[in-house]
Amino acid sequence: MALDPYSLCPCGSGKKLKFCCADIAPEMMKALQLHEAGQSRAALKILERLHTQDPARSWVATSLAGVQLFLEDPAAARDALKPLLAESPDHPLGRVLDATAALDLNGFEGARSVIHRAFTKSVKTHPEMVGSLAAGIASLLYDQDKFLAARQHLALAMRFVREEDRQSVFMRMLDLDGEQSIAYPLRGVHNLKALDLTEDQKAIYKKAISLSAIGCWHEAATLLQPLLDAQPDNTDLAFNIALFHAWDGNHGKAAELLHQSAANSQDREFAIGAETLAQTLDLEQDKVADEVLYLPVESVSRLLTQLDDEPRLIRTRQQERSPEDQAVTQFIVLDAESPEPPTSLASWDDVASYPKVVGGILAFDRDPEDETSQPFVRITLKPDQAEETRKFLISLKFPIDTADLPDSEMMGGGGYQEWRDYRTLYSEQFLPEATPGHLRALAESLKWQHIVGHRWLDRPLTALDGKTPREAKDIPEMSVKLAAAVNVFDAFANKFNYALDTDALKSSLGLPASEPFRIEQDSQLNSCDVLQMLRIDVESLTEQQLALLINRAQLIQHPRFNERLLASILKFPNIVEPQRMTQILHAYIDLARDSFDQSAALERIELARQWSKTTGQKFEDTLQWELRELQFRILEPEKDDFVAFLNNLHERFLRKLPELEQLIEGLLSEHQITPPWKSAAGIASAGEQNSGGLWSPETQQQPASSGKLWLPGQE
Repeated sequence: MALDPYSLCPCGSGKKLKFCCADIAPEMMKALQLHEAGQSRAALKILERLHTQDPARSWVATSLAGVQLFLEDPAAARDALKPLLAESPDHPLGRVLDATAALDLNGFEGARSVIHRAFTKSVKTHPEMVGSLAAGIASLLYDQDKFLAARQHLALAMRFVREEDRQSVFMRMLDLDGEQSIAYPLRGVHNLKALDLTEDQKAIYKKAISLSAIGCWHEAATLLQPLLDAQPDNTDLAFNIALFHAWDGNHGKAAELLHQSAANSQDREFAIGAETLAQTLDLEQDKVADEVLYLPVESVSRLLTQLDDEPRLIRTRQQERSPEDQAVTQFIVLDAESPEPPTSLASWDDVASYPKVVGGILAFDRDPEDETSQPFVRITLKPDQAEETRKFLISLKFPIDTADLPDSEMMGGGGYQEWRDYRTLYSEQFLPEATPGHLRALAESLKWQHIVGHRWLDRPLTALDGKTPREAKDIPEMSVKLAAAVNVFDAFANKFNYALDTDALKSSLGLPASEPFRIEQDSQLNSCDVLQMLRIDVESLTEQQLALLINRAQLIQHPRFNERLLASILKFPNIVEPQRMTQILHAYIDLARDSFDQSAALERIELARQWSKTTGQKFEDTLQWELRELQFRILEPEKDDFVAFLNNLHERFLRKLPELEQLIEGLLSEHQITPPWKSAAGIASAGEQNSGGLWSPETQQQPASSGKLWLPGQE
């Protein structure tokens, strides 16, 4: 389609096409139409010929660079733009295309100056491209575990991407905020502090804020550094510059300034917050990774037969896998042979007597869609016992002492990483599969009691200048650092869904209780940072404020805070719609489960059951609470009322739902429990109606129509 000669020229000059690039318009339109039709190579030939004739012509250079980026040739794209940018250094489209290519070639660190120049020169005329570039940077930073920077780049992208892309970017931000493997001090919003400055300083700060608004945080921090050099005790200024560095991905400088801000602040809670963030960033920069090895094998089936004969290798239960996943099976590697399942556990020593998990083996078969593929195994070695485990595997004829192993990055990346200071704080003891569920829960509870009461207290921490928390409690000057270390420990425990009693721990260390964070405006409920949110006195909030806070709190998933919040919310049965209240009740039950408190879980299920009756819920809505109760009661089948519960469940629900009855019978069978209704005369016909299909925990998220059972509230 021909262009209107009196329309603005696509080159961006601001002139009419007739008086600008009319001479090349037919060829350019032909090239762009070929590109849009999927014939990018043909378009490339036309554009390269035009580019040779006039390399600095903007319409040609930018179009050529765009096609080369599409064809994943960023080096050629940058070369195509050089003549244009030499002649017009601030060309908006040229700059943002050059930045995109530089990011692909050099990563964010290597391309920062090029990217930030594009942000300043292109944001007004090409905001969508700037937003897309920021979103791409966020992905790279996230992969580098620079979560503060990744989130802030997503926030930047939200402002500039196309309307149809905004929801996608927003969901990525929610995913980051809700990712429990990320320490919670690094999630959510972080706010700049208001500063008390002179008029001259205000002018400089205003310019820095303008740079910050378009993602140029490195330049903003550099601009403000002389102000801080002149007044090093200005804690708020140091904090703001630290955030600029963190948003730019410079964890080291950010942590340094946060430590400085915390040390000079007279506001204890602010100092603890800054120090917590600093300690967390320090830990993020010093991680230890599992060692990961990839080994080709001739036959997966032959290998599995060999591994099954080794008592220190335990084959895990088969998992539901997607069709593209070619994994055959998985083994865990133990540091000793597994003894018989426990019949009781009285102390941590009983749990510690069981072997530790020191590695894993995952076998992959040939890809049926790739004739050249080869079976291989992925071996993971825990760093604290990697050498011993390596020797053990070599004794099994694994050739892992050779040097020509596939590159882990090429094969899918390295292993799990953990903070060096917290390495081995949480160890995974292996309990045989036949271990009763209530003993598994007890073992986890005993483990955390030992971690909190001994391992962490007696562990030297870099954040405490190499001292243990037990030693630091007697040094008044370390009070803020120690309080921050408790927060960091809480963030570590939160990754495992453990509700650390920070109030009790602080008290045992002689630390004052945290001061509540005052809510003066409802907007603060969602604009405060996570550490401030955790200090909110939820019992003092109004019904409306509780409703505003619930979604954010459940996104962050802090168990002790959610415990208090949900307890307050349940005082108002009509605070949310019934469907949302059902989710809240399940979450409330889950908190008791994760705290290994079966009694509290059963009480909360009864609360949910009564709410269901009061609100007139349907049959299936009532059934879900019975199934939740079964989850807990099946762990202790020896209790006197268990049979009565099963009979009631069968009489009220299961006999009306044959498929569900069959699946529950399978579940009971896995726990070596005979359904009481199967032993009574006259129920023999049930056995004729029901056949096959044992339920297992791995089937929990499949829809009922597939013949598998999902128990509400399970993750």
